[in-house]
Amino acid sequence: VAAYEPGSVAKVITIASALSDGLVTPESSYLVPWRKQYYDDLLTDSHQHPDEWLSVSQILTESSNIGTIMVQQEMGRWRHRDYMAAFGLGQKSELDFPGESIGILKQADELWGSERVTVAYGQGVASTSLQLVAAVNTIANDGGYVAPKLVKATVGPDGSVTDTPPSPEHRVVSEQAATQTAEMMRNVVCTGTATRAQVDGLSIAGKTGTAFKVADNGTYFDDNGDRIYYASFVVFFPADDPQVTVLVSVDEPP
Repeated sequence: VAAYEPGSVAKVITIASALSDGLVTPESSYLVPWRKQYYDDLLTDSHQHPDEWLSVSQILTESSNIGTIMVQQEMGRWRHRDYMAAFGLGQKSELDFPGESIGILKQADELWGSERVTVAYGQGVASTSLQLVAAVNTIANDGGYVAPKLVKATVGPDGSVTDTPPSPEHRVVSEQAATQTAEMMRNVVCTGTATRAQVDGLSIAGKTGTAFKVADNGTYFDDNGDRIYYASFVVFFPADDPQVTVLVSVDEPP
């Protein structure tokens, strides 16, 4: 029920949103440096590389921070914030689970400095695991958000099975945008940052995410001065006809 920064898993939201608004296509390309100054911070990709042209598909597959910012700037932070809310961030789920956090989703005009762009790749925003898996499940569900629930059906004394009421749903992105994003997520597993998640005979779509974790001292560093992380991986499968969406998170991976 606690919230944490989703890291690069949030890139799925940014890319799908821009695709849905028709601002980019999977083939749209940007000249992406490995680092760039935004407001008060010099932001970087995960590794140093020469300036290179990356398509939107490659940006998600290779998990480029700078490339994702470039896509977000096509929308502007106000429109991007609307999409993050539509994906279920910044609000309690329909479960109304005791102690459930709403996470952190600031209004666009409350973002300061580089926060205005780092939210594109999941920093400066916080979500619960439930919010995050429900958000990515929107892509698996052809662009429609389906509120999570704990009980699928009840069984009466006579053995009769009664389904619980259907979960509330709403359209978030177009079906085409969801299909395009799902294909990019397949590439993440086939050739990108999650190749170790491949399973013979099963098509998998996924997205990795590594986010800085806030320590008790209020910084992203532990008492030894080492940066600490929260690692996540969200998948759905089979990729071409999703039946299951799973989130795996590791608190302070070694």
